[in-house]
Amino acid sequence: MAGIWHIPLKKRGISGHGTQNFLWQNGPVYIMDNHRAAWWCWMQQLSPEESIDVFHIDRHTDTLTSNLEIWTQHLPQQMRGKSLGDYLGFECLVNGSKGPVIRWDNYLSLFFEHEKARLGRVYFATHGDGDAPNLPDGSWRDVAPWDLPANFDYWLGDGHNWIINIDLDYFFCEMENGECRRFLAHDYVQDLCDAIKRHLDSGRIKVLTICLTPDEEGYSGGWASAEALCAEFCSHLGISDFALP
Repeated sequence: MAGIWHIPLKKRGISGHGTQNFLWQNGPVYIMDNHRAAWWCWMQQLSPEESIDVFHIDRHTDTLTSNLEIWTQHLPQQMRGKSLGDYLGFECLVNGSKGPVIRWDNYLSLFFEHEKARLGRVYFATHGDGDAPNLPDGSWRDVAPWDLPANFDYWLGDGHNWIINIDLDYFFCEMENGECRRFLAHDYVQDLCDAIKRHLDSGRIKVLTICLTPDEEGYSGGWASAEALCAEFCSHLGISDFALP
């Protein structure tokens, strides 16, 4: 199956909280620069009747709730069937400023609001940046970076309808001089990808979303470093047809 460019690369520019510079898909795998498109991708792959398991691997929780009531008021009750253009185009006024409803820091909290009745297992592997998930206490699990490789395959084996949601900024940290540098090894990435590939092949993983967060001086150190790590993921996962022009 050939890859599909839902949004061909516009430019290697700023993504910020609202700009979508590209979105690519091959089967259940989606790759993007800005994570705010992830919810739309999940809706293309998940049955509306089945429960949903979520594994979020990201420096940030992406569950901002500061204006959740306003944001939800400006979205339809039924999000399924919306075009990508409509999904990205929802806007609202917050504190006097007009902007996108669905952002890189709130798409997951909005998803939880819409799908909370269908949620099964929920795991968060983050650096602890961001609001706590808008979920009941005890309904989700926090995973430390050093616990992920040894347990990831086992945890995935417990679920059947996984969303695996990865932001490559998880693999980077800030140095004393402000530089953003990768700090998790190649073997670490390969172990994660080996488990993901097994469960993609088995059908347990219904959709995999990978976000680059590539802004220069951003959380993944810029486009070059984010693209290099993405190429590493693609190689381990057997994805041969993705490359940015």
